Amino acid sequence: MDARIERTRTAVMDAATELLLEGGPSAITMDGVVARSGVAKSTLYRHWPTRDALVIDVFGHIAPNLPDPDPDLTFEEGLRVLAHSFVAIVNDPYWKRLIPAMLLLKSQMHEIAELDKDLQQHQADVVTPVLQCGVSEGWLAPGFDAPCISTLLIGPILMAALTDSTPLTDDFADRCVDHFLAGVRGTTHVDA
Repeated sequence: MDARIERTRTAVMDAATELLLEGGPSAITMDGVVARSGVAKSTLYRHWPTRDALVIDVFGHIAPNLPDPDPDLTFEEGLRVLAHSFVAIVNDPYWKRLIPAMLLLKSQMHEIAELDKDLQQHQADVVTPVLQCGVSEGWLAPGFDAPCISTLLIGPILMAALTDSTPLTDDFADRCVDHFLAGVRGTTHVDA
């Protein structure tokens, strides 16, 4: 990408992200981004023809990237890596404040719903190999319901982030995994 275009994109994304964090999605206006970024209005409209296109790009720009756990880890180790990664993501100041906005906007904007779907697919691509390890170790039955299993693991972390009901720490992540494993052990684990 041309260096000037990259500088423009960075300035716009930084300005729009600041506005989003300060006032939510409605705070992102073309005039506000122009004033905050110093980018000319004509340049802004050349790259983002509508405010909605800009809002979607901002959410995509700051979307978290869930790292793939090492495939050589055991099921439990992989779950712990995933839980710690989710805690780190929802502790990120951007995402902690943006999760509620994204949940609201996905029912209002088709493009945000598509971005959310892409994020969920990325999550599934990272989580599914760990869950497959759970099948090979006898923790999960073949044909498991991946979205349901993922929700049972990650749901408490998301709830804690949305409600500020408990500190989001690695210890909390480990407790979520312990409870998840206790539930799985009580229902499906195949003892040797």
